[in-house]
Formats: sequence, C-alpha cells, structure tokens
Amino acid sequence: MKSPFQSIRWRIQAWHGLILFIAIAAFCLTAYQLAWFNQLRRIDSEIQHLERELIRTLLRQNKDSRATESWSVSNVNKSTKEVRPLLPEEFLTLLQTDSIKVPEEMSTRFSGQEASHNFFSIADREGKVLLQSENAPQQLDFLPLPEGSEMVETSRSTGDYREIARSVPFGLRTIVGRELGPERAEMQRFSLSLAAIGLTLWGLGLLGGWWLAGKAIQPIQRISRTATRIAEGNLNERIDTDGGTSELDQLSHVLNHTFERLNAAFERQRQFTADASHELRTPLTILLSETQRMRKPGHQRDNSEYLESFDLCHESCLRMRHLVESLLLLARQDDGAPAQPLSDCQLSECIRQSIAQHQPLAEAKAIEILSELEDSPLKADLNSLMIVLNNLIGNAIQHHPGTGSTFTIHLPSNILYRAARVNTLTPKL
Repeated sequence: MKSPFQSIRWRIQAWHGLILFIAIAAFCLTAYQLAWFNQLRRIDSEIQHLERELIRTLLRQNKDSRATESWSVSNVNKSTKEVRPLLPEEFLTLLQTDSIKVPEEMSTRFSGQEASHNFFSIADREGKVLLQSENAPQQLDFLPLPEGSEMVETSRSTGDYREIARSVPFGLRTIVGRELGPERAEMQRFSLSLAAIGLTLWGLGLLGGWWLAGKAIQPIQRISRTATRIAEGNLNERIDTDGGTSELDQLSHVLNHTFERLNAAFERQRQFTADASHELRTPLTILLSETQRMRKPGHQRDNSEYLESFDLCHESCLRMRHLVESLLLLARQDDGAPAQPLSDCQLSECIRQSIAQHQPLAEAKAIEILSELEDSPLKADLNSLMIVLNNLIGNAIQHHPGTGSTFTIHLPSNILYRAARVNTLTPKL
C-alpha cells in the first residue's frame, strides 16, 4: 500500500506541521515564563513592602515604650527630648531578651494557613529563632552571615512559598515569605489557556499549510498530467506557463523544449518512413515490371536480353541501396550531423542516369522520354542530387495522364542557375 508520506504534499505538510508546532510551543513557553516572572516580581515587591512595614512597626512600638521608661541620657536627644532610633545592634539585643513583641494589628497579617498567607522569622548568628509568626514553616534556611560589611539579600522559591531572605554582618538574619497557592493556580489556568490557543493556532496553521502546499504543487501536477498525455501519444501537447521566472516555470520551459525536440524527432522518423517508401517505390516498380516482362510466355529471348534485364535489375538494386544510404544521411543531417562535402559532377550525366533507371517504368506506361541536355558542370552532393532528379522524373511518369505520350527534359547551359524543365505534350504538370 502506498504510504501518504510518499507524496510531496504530505511531506511538505509534515515538515510544516513540525516546524509550526515547535514555533508555537516556544512562543507559549516564553509567554508562560514571562507571565510567571512578572508574578514573582510583583510578589517580591509586596513581600518587601510587607517586610518594611513589619520592621517599622517593631521599631516604632519599642520607641514608644522606651520613651516611658528610664533610659540613659545617651538614648535621648538633649535638644528635642526625643528618643533616638534604635541601632541595629540594640534591636538585636532587644530581640534576644524578648523585649520586642509583634503588635496585634501586625500579627493578624502574619497568621493563619489560608491561601496566600504571609509569614516571617528572625534569627541570630547561631540560627536561633528570636521572633517569628505562628504560621512560619518548620524548616527555614537562613542565609549565612556575610563576610564583609554589606548586607546579603536574595529572593527565592522554596516549595509552595516565595521568600526574601536577608543577613546582616552584626548577626541578624530574617526571612519573610508568602504562600504561592493562588498564584500557582492562576498560572495553571493561564497555561491551559495558552495550550488551547496554541493548539487552535496549530490547527489553523495546518489547514493553511495544506492549502498552500496544494497551491505549490499544482504546477507539478500540471506537468505530470501533460507528460502523461505526451506519453500516450499526443506529442503536440505542451505545459502551460504563466510567464513567470520561478523554478517551476523554468522547469516547464525546459520540459517544453525537450518535448518539442522529441516531437521533432518523431516527425523526422515519420518523414523518413514516408521518404523511404516514396523513394523505394520507383526501383521496386522497375524490378517488378522488368521481371514480369521477362516472364511473359510466347516470346523467345536471347542471352543479350536477359543480360540487359539482369543489368537493369542490378542497377535498380544498387539504386535502392543508394537511396537507403542517402535517406540515412539526410536523417543524420536533420539531427545536426555535419553536411557531406560537395563534389564535381555533370548535371546532364546525372539526368541521363536517372532517365535510364526510369526507362522500364516509362515503357510500361508507353511513355517516351526525350532529353535536350547540354553540359552543365557543378559542385553538389551527388546522392542528394540523384534523389531530387529521381523524384522529378518519377513524379512526371507516375502523374502523367494516359499512355502513349511524350515528354522532354530540357537542360540549357546559358543560365546562372541550373534547372531542368519537363515539358509534356499534355497539359503542363
């Protein structure tokens, strides 16, 4: 059974479908990645904002508590009587002594296990948790302390959470994060939408590709149909072209030129067959006439008559051989073979030879051939010249009406070109 992929159209469609699928899949994956990165950037921004609010709330709450307590003079601005902000080391000391508590309004934002809940955790340099929300995951990976004096910060996804982790040189390490359940569900819906859109585009692309592939191979189908008709014998058929310069148009022109040469070759073969049958008809008629004459009973013939008859038959056979060779030579010339060299000859002598060869045919129709020939030297292809003369005299005998007539062959010598004129005593041929 023939495989569909043996068809050019199916192969084009298969490659087009594969390339289109890869392109659409790459586009969908890129769109999904961009959407997910945008989601993560938005979540990171919200987590950073929430982290700043948490730190400011803790510092403000403890600043107010210090204002009511007896602190050393170094903790109070003497000119404004305001409590100065905590130093990072002081903030860490308060956390280690459990002197900082999360306010109630902030604690509610870091509680519960519902979708998209927030959590935080603060630890010291040894990894001991100093303060964290109740909903914080059990396993948290704090960043190591930086070796220099700069703070280290990173955003990362851990399981179902998005976290921002920080570590400062004096030993304070924090993690603030959010649960990603709603965002992951939204991205799953987005991925399904992308898949549906991508498959729809792929299907439409396959339909369009099938139509385009059909349009692309129409010239090939036209060429195939034309070649089939030519193979069936219609050698005059040609491929229709729109006059363009595409590769298929160029191929059509080449094939048309090939078909023209093929048609010309067949025409030459048909013409060769017709010429051969026409040229061989005269010597064959002479042979038949002579043999029939010699076979007639009731007439005694001597050896000289038989020799004359045999000579005539022999000349007719030689003429047939020359005719075949000449026709083959003409066929080779039609195929582009170089022309035969010209030789010196007497046109009058050639005419006499042709008259002698046609004499039995003329006698069979009781026709007398007269000649008025003058010497006419010329350069010619002798074989081709004899074919022309034999055709001329043979046609005159064959198409001469009635019997018992006479025609004369004239060959003057005082003209610039050589021409033989055949005059008959009946209406002119």
